[in-house]
Amino acid sequence: MRATWLGQAGFRIEIDGACCVVDPWASPHELRLVPPPPETLTADGVDWVLVSHEHLDHLDPPVLRLAAERSPAARLVLPRSIAHLVEDIVPADRVVAVEPGDVLDLGGVECRVVPAIHGVTMEDAYGDGSALGHGPRFVGYVLGGERRLYFAGDTIVTGEVREALEGLEIDVALLPINGRDAERHARGLVGNMDAAEAVDLALGIGAATLVPYHWDGFAGNTVAPGATADLADGRLHVVVPGRFQPLELP
Repeated sequence: MRATWLGQAGFRIEIDGACCVVDPWASPHELRLVPPPPETLTADGVDWVLVSHEHLDHLDPPVLRLAAERSPAARLVLPRSIAHLVEDIVPADRVVAVEPGDVLDLGGVECRVVPAIHGVTMEDAYGDGSALGHGPRFVGYVLGGERRLYFAGDTIVTGEVREALEGLEIDVALLPINGRDAERHARGLVGNMDAAEAVDLALGIGAATLVPYHWDGFAGNTVAPGATADLADGRLHVVVPGRFQPLELP
């Protein structure tokens, strides 16, 4: 099991012989703080691209188009309610539309689709997106069989999220930690769990390793990742990833 952090929420995950790229983001933005990931990591040798929701730092059309071109066998997985957003980007026969509760076979790698609680804007936060019509718009993914990795997407921690993860025997949890507060809400920024909540969730689902993400991408929406290790206080292994550097995960 190997994960290479692409910045913000993006990862290239190699697990059980398959290569999955999740939420790759490379396009310019006036508030972007981090360099774009190398195209070799986002587009070459990719079997599956997984997208958790529609925000621009998670669903990046130019990156999806490039991956479709440079990895001709790659398929795209994303929530059914937003599949229309990629109609002119990825051929329909290479798109797999999903909802929470679905279980996929990614070329021999089990993928469980789990709920995430977020918001397209503050007007519909915090829910699964169904309030906007056409079903849930936010998901997370649990990958693997004997060893399992959980990528949360963007989410806060709720009973629904915890219940979906119970009994899955997750070994590694990739979790956002940028949190939420009144000041950012006033700027229209829908938040996530914070570092303390991420540690509590990882411990609650029995994960041995926590990898924090979504702390570096945008000016005005960053946090110090080292606080996650401090809060864990030795109760689980916290790995603060280096951008574009592969992590061999236990």
